[in-house]
Amino acid sequence: MTEQEKPLRRGVVVQQATVLFAGSEITAVLAEDGSIYGALSHLCRALGLDGDNQVKRIEEQTTLANGLWQFPLARGRQLITTWCLRADLIPYWLAIVPTARMKSEKRARITFYQDQVADVLGRLFGSMPAHVSPADNTSLVTQNPTFAEGLAVARMALDQAQFAVNRVEETSDEIKALKVVYEARIAALEARFMQPLATLDEEQAARIADLVKQAALALAAKLGGGNFFGTIYGQLYRTFNVTSYKLLTQAQYPKAIQWLENQIKSYES
Repeated sequence: MTEQEKPLRRGVVVQQATVLFAGSEITAVLAEDGSIYGALSHLCRALGLDGDNQVKRIEEQTTLANGLWQFPLARGRQLITTWCLRADLIPYWLAIVPTARMKSEKRARITFYQDQVADVLGRLFGSMPAHVSPADNTSLVTQNPTFAEGLAVARMALDQAQFAVNRVEETSDEIKALKVVYEARIAALEARFMQPLATLDEEQAARIADLVKQAALALAAKLGGGNFFGTIYGQLYRTFNVTSYKLLTQAQYPKAIQWLENQIKSYES
């Protein structure tokens, strides 16, 4: 079958959201069949892989190919048709990506995505257990889908108000008031949902690095010598699902401090 003869599997988007994972934005969709799909182009960009080659690699595997669909993703006011892979198949796809000749950093990043990203996308549309709050969800920093939808509606309304302001020579008090109301609502939404996503400032990052040093020295003293800086950093990254302590969020910072202090106490006891 030629490339033009291949049937295109097109899906219907029920919901779309974006997650900031390991420093990269990944867009995902909830399809009408209840499955969650991740944008393949975003995943490839985050991992430094060629998107076209990966589509071909996936299509060579029947099981993977069945989970490769095209969805119209919203980008601004446009809909861009994008290849997306079902979230539960992403680890299997990454398992067949040849990494032997890659640099160790790139290889480690692919392994990290293989271990974590399917779970991250799986939780993006509210499948996270009810007892886990957004601040407690240290495996990802998500853009809340409800917030994203509400913010998009608010911005559209604000655009419409601004358009009316530009078209009317003498702007009415009602339009001015409407513009002020929507601007205030958007500011409140952004302040509420975006602040926890901010990463550490320099002082906080320095505090984390100092505690890692203390923990490494305490562990070395307990075991009679050795360099355990890499061990502590590795445990920290796995615990909070980041690739650098500088990527910890404001919401994760107090938990990371508590975790490191507990590690130090356990090694000194």
